[in-house]
Amino acid sequence: MRRPHGRAATTRIALISAGTAAVLGLGGLTAGSAAAAGTPAPDRTTGPTATAPATSPATAPPATPPAVGQQVLSTFTVAYPAAPYRTHNIARAVELINGAVVEQGDIWSFNQAVGERTKENGFVDGIMINDGRYVKSPGGGVSAVATTMYNAMFFAGLKPVEHGAHSFYIERYPEGREATVAWGTLDLRWQNDSGHPVTVRASSTPDSVTVTLLGTKQYDDVRATKGPRTHITPPVKRTVTGPTCEPQTPLEGFDVSVDRVFVRGGHEVGRETFRTHYTPRDEIVCAPESPTATPGGSPSGSPGTPSAPAAPAPSVTSPAPGTTAAPAPSDTGTAPTPRA
Repeated sequence: MRRPHGRAATTRIALISAGTAAVLGLGGLTAGSAAAAGTPAPDRTTGPTATAPATSPATAPPATPPAVGQQVLSTFTVAYPAAPYRTHNIARAVELINGAVVEQGDIWSFNQAVGERTKENGFVDGIMINDGRYVKSPGGGVSAVATTMYNAMFFAGLKPVEHGAHSFYIERYPEGREATVAWGTLDLRWQNDSGHPVTVRASSTPDSVTVTLLGTKQYDDVRATKGPRTHITPPVKRTVTGPTCEPQTPLEGFDVSVDRVFVRGGHEVGRETFRTHYTPRDEIVCAPESPTATPGGSPSGSPGTPSAPAAPAPSVTSPAPGTTAAPAPSDTGTAPTPRA
């Protein structure tokens, strides 16, 4: 029996260096962590792994046709509200990943394939998460591509190597089955342990993105079952000043578990459990700056509770939860750089 997919590397917070954790003020699993455990999936022969530095420049892969006899391993679509920045950034990321061929044993990396989300690399400013709230940063929106790829990998039965959830839950994504990325700190990586090459097909419209993985099926079916929300944590209300402020609606924080079930010949042959922790999404109210305003904003309390004392909020230039390297805006999630 093979060890479960997604071992310790899928615990996002565990990937953070001590120095970065200190910058982020993380004392433990405080935001958007994702971990995997469970009974092993069936043994498969795997070849040597091949990883490239996260700083490798992105180049659009040639549109290589799938090998003769390749099957659809999985296909997944994420819908989102249309917005010019989101449509543009998602289309650019899709252009960079479409047509990639991942050989047996190789590791596919989002950051390696897409590259840094900069204007020079074809991305524009958008909205992402930093320090638990939305901010503007280049590349905002590409977490929709990361989430779509994560689910395509999930249902193809391939092995996750690194992924992290958004710090707080975003309703358009499946609970416990989503991923965000941040340049230099948080990547989405999976290994092709299917025994055969896997081809990536990606496409987008103004309001959706689809990823299809082609290869040779190892399972008749791969299913997902989700448990209930636990450890519910209420959000608070914060008033923020400054030009980077983006309004934000409140949502509770919670933990959730998702099982990945492998089926062959009509029987369950393996199961893995993925556990995700989401922090509350605080309500953010943007207020005009005034001589007495507290820079960065401060908690103003939650419904039915006294207001909290005013205190400066973390700088939006500091790393966001769930990342491991120097700040650098990235996508629409949450990261030391904002995450996409």
